[in-house]
Amino acid sequence: RARRGGTMETPASISNSAAAATLIQRAFRGAQKRIAAEQAELAHVLNALEEADEARINARESVMTQVNKKLEDFIANVGSSLRGGGETALSKSALHAKSLQKKELPSLTVGSLHNFVAGLENDERVAMVDALAILQAATVMFMSEPSVCDITVPSGGKCTIVGDLHGQLDDLLHLLRKLGMPSSENVYVFNGDLVDRGDHSCEIVLLIFALKLSHPDAVFVNRGNHEEPHINIYSGFEEECVSKYDHRVFQTFHQAFVWLPYACLVNEKTLVLHAGLPADSKNVGLDDIRGIARGPDVCSEEANWGKERWIRDLTWSDPHPDPNFRGVEKSARGAGVLWGEDVTIEFFARNGLSALVRSHQCVDAGVDVAHGERVYTVFSASNYCGMSGNLGAVLIQRHGCDKPTETYQWDPREEATMSAPVVSKRKSKEMRKAAAITQATEYIIEHRAALLEYFKRCDGKRTGAVSFHAWAKGLSQVLQVRLAWNRLVGGLVGPADMDDSCDGVLYEKWLGNFEVELK
Repeated sequence: RARRGGTMETPASISNSAAAATLIQRAFRGAQKRIAAEQAELAHVLNALEEADEARINARESVMTQVNKKLEDFIANVGSSLRGGGETALSKSALHAKSLQKKELPSLTVGSLHNFVAGLENDERVAMVDALAILQAATVMFMSEPSVCDITVPSGGKCTIVGDLHGQLDDLLHLLRKLGMPSSENVYVFNGDLVDRGDHSCEIVLLIFALKLSHPDAVFVNRGNHEEPHINIYSGFEEECVSKYDHRVFQTFHQAFVWLPYACLVNEKTLVLHAGLPADSKNVGLDDIRGIARGPDVCSEEANWGKERWIRDLTWSDPHPDPNFRGVEKSARGAGVLWGEDVTIEFFARNGLSALVRSHQCVDAGVDVAHGERVYTVFSASNYCGMSGNLGAVLIQRHGCDKPTETYQWDPREEATMSAPVVSKRKSKEMRKAAAITQATEYIIEHRAALLEYFKRCDGKRTGAVSFHAWAKGLSQVLQVRLAWNRLVGGLVGPADMDDSCDGVLYEKWLGNFEVELK
């Protein structure tokens, strides 16, 4: 509020009605800016915690790979004798191209697809036999595609690029209702991360694969970082598969995922891939990406020797959040890189590109533009995880266009057909903060001993307390999660955990609140 002559200025104290209206508008805009700033800070906190979680998962991958290899070797060497001879479990469960090519692909008519969609709208589960048939047939189809698919939008047609869906079936069904089913003039590109987080990952993959079988030249699916088993084990998809089917079905999903292409090229000018450019982009071109092999154990394929990093970068990287940053640096996700605008410009010049469309990050408007309107981020899981409050969006590219020219956005709160729970902006903020505190609590428990040691070193006079600044700095350094920890003080530190002056944290007492509960 403005002051006039030392007195608080209010609309009633202003004689001019136009001035009063201006004052009200100014106050409203100020409130809106504060709300937006709070939302942005909370989004940053959640993104930082999610990146730290992904880094922990990625750090476990090498161990998991060694364990799985030992298990496969055991099954291959001992399995047949345990069952009394015959084929080993490994050879029976593996999905080989030669055996699949002998199978007749299911015939999916328009009518059967509409019935499929209607069943999903009524929350019907896909039968296991149908799920396996769709997955095996789609695997054969993806085997026949290149690592980069070329798409030319036909005259009068459009190409819709769909970002992360993360198991949120309502968003996919909404798109098909609003934008139509795939056809020769209505092409779809699904840009990875179909699974995890949401409750209907199985249904999303099966529906998209069924659409692919019905319209092979109108449906394209790129691989994302969540189409990986070591991510799914910790992020929900494995649990969902086992609860709805069994572990064999989970393995069959992944036997299809390993054959998904890495990218699409639309109208020869727009590169669509899940995450971002390789760190070594000065020496890597579009033709090099076309040459990356796919299939089981892709990193051990001779054709991929030296290219393992490329695969990770394509599915894990992000544009650097600092618009002035140049070059590349390591990502906090534990895989991939952050790259600057200079890298984009140079890569585009060498490969004749006009736009890069990627997904991988939740953005409030569902779509974001960076690097001089060259790099688009599209995210299609609206109100992500039921608490983010973001819009869902897709990008649309028309015939003859060098880059996407249209955006379709939706707000689940305004769509009566979307059954997901709807929350207010204020409730969304509270839920996001609660989720951040819950996730932060897990890290504090895991690093409790290291935090205690850090705070003791800071407490040179052995007062038993550290300042809030030292408390926040300790969390950042020990947990390796750099965010505004002071934003979470109210949820993590209670009045009983503060010193008498309320200027610091009684760290031993506070850490005593964080213990593993056995159930």
